[in-house]
Formats: sequence, structure tokens, C-alpha cells
Amino acid sequence: MICYEELLLALNRLDTIVVVTDAKGNIRYVNEAFEDKYGYSKEEAIGQNPRILKSDYHDPSFYKNLWDTVLSGITWEGIFLNKTKSGKLIWERAKISPIMVDEEIDGFIATKEDITYKKELEEQFHKEKFLLDELFDNAPVGAMLFKPIYNDGEFQDLMTIKANPIAANVFNKLGITGLTMRNFLEEYEQIYSKVDDLINSKQIFELKCPSLDKHLNLKTFPLGEGRFCMYIHDITKYKNTISALKESEQRYHSLVEDSPALIRRFNKDGAVSYINSYYADYYNKTPDKLLGKNIFKLFNVEDRNVFKENLQKLTPENPIVEYQQKITLPKDEIRWQKWIDRALFDSSGNIVEYQSVGMDFTRLKNIEIQLEEQKNKLNAIFDNGLIGITVLNSSGDILMANSKFTELIHYKEDITNLNYFDYVAKEQIEQSRENFKRLFEGKIKKINVQREIHRKDGSIFIADIFTAPISVKKGKVIEVVGLVIDITERYRIEQELKASEKKLKKLNNTKDKLFSVIAHDIRNPFNAILGFSTILDNNLNSLSTNEIKEFISRIVEASEETYKLLEDLLTWAKSQLGQLKAKPCEVSTENVIHECLGSLKSLTRNKNIKINISDTTTQCAYVDKEMIKFVIRNLLHNAIKFSHPNTTIEYSTKEIPNDKIAISIRDHGVGIKKEKLEILFNLEEFLTTNGTSHEKGTGLGLSLSKEMIELNNGEINVSSEVGKGSEFVITLPKCEEKRDKSKNSYLI
Repeated sequence: MICYEELLLALNRLDTIVVVTDAKGNIRYVNEAFEDKYGYSKEEAIGQNPRILKSDYHDPSFYKNLWDTVLSGITWEGIFLNKTKSGKLIWERAKISPIMVDEEIDGFIATKEDITYKKELEEQFHKEKFLLDELFDNAPVGAMLFKPIYNDGEFQDLMTIKANPIAANVFNKLGITGLTMRNFLEEYEQIYSKVDDLINSKQIFELKCPSLDKHLNLKTFPLGEGRFCMYIHDITKYKNTISALKESEQRYHSLVEDSPALIRRFNKDGAVSYINSYYADYYNKTPDKLLGKNIFKLFNVEDRNVFKENLQKLTPENPIVEYQQKITLPKDEIRWQKWIDRALFDSSGNIVEYQSVGMDFTRLKNIEIQLEEQKNKLNAIFDNGLIGITVLNSSGDILMANSKFTELIHYKEDITNLNYFDYVAKEQIEQSRENFKRLFEGKIKKINVQREIHRKDGSIFIADIFTAPISVKKGKVIEVVGLVIDITERYRIEQELKASEKKLKKLNNTKDKLFSVIAHDIRNPFNAILGFSTILDNNLNSLSTNEIKEFISRIVEASEETYKLLEDLLTWAKSQLGQLKAKPCEVSTENVIHECLGSLKSLTRNKNIKINISDTTTQCAYVDKEMIKFVIRNLLHNAIKFSHPNTTIEYSTKEIPNDKIAISIRDHGVGIKKEKLEILFNLEEFLTTNGTSHEKGTGLGLSLSKEMIELNNGEINVSSEVGKGSEFVITLPKCEEKRDKSKNSYLI
């Protein structure tokens, strides 16, 4: 049977997120996939409610349904939009089941799968499908999708899967989707004979449909799974025109008749003597309805006046006039026409008839109007944009720029006299010129860089610059556009974030190293305490008095070592939490040293070390008493640890300039190597070093001592020589009063 540890290991290795809660919904367990996905560690998550993941996307009824389901003992399945610790939103497919113990709900277990990427793909698919549907439905030609129908492996018919409105118009059939081809096209057999080719390859062919009185050009391409798409071009008019042209090649009148141009002839009174069929169709009339009629009456008053004004310009010297005319057709349809009117004169120079050839260029005119509107919009965007925009040539000369760009560089005069490189930081000019050269040579398609830009007034801002070609002639880049965004504030924030991240990593590394050493060093004294205590407990009656004293001494020594280590650790913790604050008061250095000596008796006694205390005068320091006791106790403890047995340690105080007190602690021990002196107070580089009698230490005390001294407006310095010992000197602010103190020597 699988054991509990194996089960946990398996759960932790799952890519699926696993969360276990108690009956109230509070988290009891999460696997590693949960930590990776949400950014919460196990310690942060356990005890919390899953509400920490809420994105506020779902309404209360969603959660009510969830709880009603699981509380009834049924597994709930659904999709969540949750939020990670960093605020990122992720979609999940979740399954939540009650955990039943003795037919009672003891908790819940949830398994979740991150489907964010799938959701994004699904949304992208819907967007693209919508776009394709729009293109399909609004295509300027008929478009249809077909699927073949088979019976016992033999082809029977073609089913219409989809058709756009133009296709329905071509076949004169509404609701064409869902119908087979034989239901709307009598000539279906001509297409059915090609079905294998249509399914497997692109095909282009024409189909004459007498039943529709149309001639169609059909283009098909396969879609896979036996389906194919067909584009239908109604080329009936084209075919008719071609046919008419062929039939009237020898007759000029026929050529004019079937011309796609608007052709008319009328006398000076406006009576129409000839119009071609295209003209009649254009006005939705038959030729017989127009011949003999007054052409001027076909137009409204405004259009008629424009017409007559142009005719009045015709003279024997200038018999031709060209002009554009805007006309209004029935139902207020606006059309644009281009005309060439020619006056025919008699021998006396009198106008006897007009001949006009025109064309409808409404589509081109509308495009022209749209282009003009678009140009105006682009100019508005250019002038009122929130980012700087400038156009440059290959030399970096500014050809044009919007107001935002001039605002960014603080320049209000004529911008076209400036050069871009005049504003780039000197150290970045060479690289900028190289990038420009490569862009204009076509070696790169765009440039996106961050640059330090110097304004006209000397101030500086950081710019995000995007540059790309906008004018290319014969394959050569002529001009480029530059988009400039002031990212000074964003850049500053990014740099601060990088600094904070670096600091945080440094603190985490320090913490990891520190606890690694503490976990190792705190175990040894506890082992000693437990070991010697066990010996005393089991063999007390058989041990001699000296042996008992020896064991008790060892227990006391280990206890003091453990206490110091824990004290250092707790003090460090306060430091990291910002709770280490100095409360200065008047403190006697004499009292401090004597209070510290009491806690060091066993250490000095075990190594027979003598501490000499000398004060030339009585000193009073203005400091936090507990902090200074901690510092002196740590420095003395280190001096004892690294001193050889039967040696002395000198402790002294004296006044120094600038109202300071100097406290010196000097030993004659092993000393410190030069390379270690440079990192002695750096907690990130702390060293675990054994004393002369193999005493343990973390180096934490020195780092804390330096921090405490600085909190009390003091300094700590060290000098050392390997094999001769070390001297630590701390300087502290002194009180106003002074007291004499005699030289003392203590053997503890």
C-alpha cells in the first residue's frame, strides 16, 4: 500500500494544482504546482481561505452554486478566473470534491488545470472566425461552401454549407444555405461531373446557365475533408458586352451603342437625338423613353444650372469643355460624373448640336473624399498625439515634427532647422548613427531603443524611440518616422525596482546562509547538554564529585553558548524587522563592563584567561545601555574564544576629540587574516570560525555589533595581525559629566 510520504511526493510532482481545505474552506495543504502557479508558498497559503485567489470576475451566484453542490456531497466542476499573488489573472478548469469521513464532510479537495493559454487561443479563434465570417459575408463576389453527399460510397449531391448574400442573388434564391445544388441550379450536372477535381484541387471554369439567363465564372479550392469553397462571378454583362462588341466590330454605331461610357447627342434646345444603352441603363430608362425629350429636365435645378454653365463656355475657338459634375439621382443617390462636351457648329459659327461623352467615377471620387478625410484625421492625430512624432532624412535632419515632439525637447522655433543627433547624449551618438545607417541601407526594418535626450535648455529625459521607414523609392529608404515617448519616470521606477530586487535577493541569500549555519551550530551545544545530562541522569550514583562538576561545567558552558547564539539570532530578527531602535541615555562604562563580566565567568575560567580593565578617567556614554552591553559582551566573548589559554585581554576606555569615548578590547590570540578583515562585518559574507578550544561561532554578533554602534552614532574599527592578536575599538558619544576611575584588574 502506498505510504503517506509517497502520496505527498506524488502530489507535489503533479503538474495539476492540488488544494486541500478543512470543512470551513481554510487551506490545509497545497502542492508545488500551487506554489509555482500562484506565487504563494505553502507557509503563506496554509491557514488562508481560497478567497485570496478571488479575481472578482464571478458573481455571488457562481460561488453559491459551487457551495450548494459540494456541501450536498457532490463533486463540482467548472471554470475559474483566479488571481495570483502578483495580480496576474489565470483561467482554471477545476474539480472540487468533498472529503467524507464517517459520512460527514471533513474537508474538500480541489484539482485545477491552468487553461489560460487555451482560453486565449479560443478567444483568438473566435476573433479570427468572426473576421473570416465578415470577409465571407461581405465579399464583393458570390461565395459558397459545399460538402458532397455520398450513398454507399457513391456521390449523390452537393450540400450548401454556407453562402453569402451575393451568392443568393446570383442564383435568385433566398435561404440557399442547407439546400442541395440541384434545388437551385438546373445545370448542376455540369458541376457534379467535376466533383472529384473540385474536392482535390483548385479549379477555374465558366458555366453558362440558361435557367438563370446568366454566365458565371467559377473559381474553387478544396478545404479538406471533402469540402470546397466556390467563388461565383456573375460575368453576364461582361459576356454580353464582349458578344456585342464582336457583333458590331464593323459598325461604329454598334460600338458606341454598347460602350460603357455615357454617350449623348442633343440640340441647342436640349432635345435628345441619341443616347447609348449604357446611358439609358445608367438612368434606369429605356432609350425610347429618352429620345426626343428635353435633356435639361432630367436634372434637378442645381444640377441643370451646372450643366448649362459649362455649355455656355463653348465657342468656335474653344469647342470642347471638360468638367466634373455632381448629380442627384432618384432616391437622393449622389453620383459623380466626368464629361467632355463638344459643340458642333454650322458654317456661320452657330451651334447646331452638342455631343457628350461621360463616365461615372463615383467610386474613385468617394475614394478621393475618403483619402482626404483620412489625411485630415491623420493630421489631427499627428498634431494632437500623446507621443512625439518626427520625420527624418538619412542625415538625421528633422523634416517635420508634431507639437508633442517640440514640447519634449523644449523647442518652440522652426523645428526643421534641427538635427536629431544634436539632442542625443554624446556617448550614444556613434551607436545611433550606426543604427541609422543600417536602417537607411535596408539592413534592418526598424529601430526600437532607449536614449538619453538632451533638451535645448540642458535638461535631460529618457526616451523610448521607435523608428521605421515611411518613404522608399526604387528600393532605397528616403525618410523614416520616429516615435518618441518620455519614459523618464518609468525608467526611474524600473531602476528602483531593480535595486530593490537586488537588495531583496541579497537579504534572502544572507538569511539562507545564516540559518544554515545556525541550524548546524545550535545542534552541537544541545547535543552536549543532552549528552552530559543523560550521563548524569543514568550514572549519578557512580560518578565522583569531580566528574559531576566536570559534566555540570560542560552543561553550563554549552547552555551559555546556546543562549548567546539564540540571543544573537533574536537580535538579528529584530534588526531585519526594523524593530532594532536605540534608546540612548547616560550610561557608565564602568557599570557596563562589570555587568558583562558576570556572564563570561565560565568561559574565562575554562581557559584561565585574565581580563585587565583600565580607565584613565570615569566615563559616561550617551547610548542605549542594552545595545552597548550586547556589543561589549560579544567583543569580549570573541576575544576569549580566539585567545590561547593562560593569556590576558586588555579592556580600556579614554576620551578622544569631538566629545567621544573610545573603548578598546585587545587580545593576544590567533589574529585575523587581511582578506577576512575586509568582510568581517558583512553578514552576507559571514564566516563560521572555531576558537582556540574549538568553540563554535556564526559571525552574526559582529554584524549586529556594527549595526548597534552605528544606531548609537558611533563607530567600530578593528586592527589585527595573524599570530599576535586583534584589537577592536568602538567610539561613542559621551555625556557632559566626567568621573575619575582608577585602574583595575580582574581575574574571572
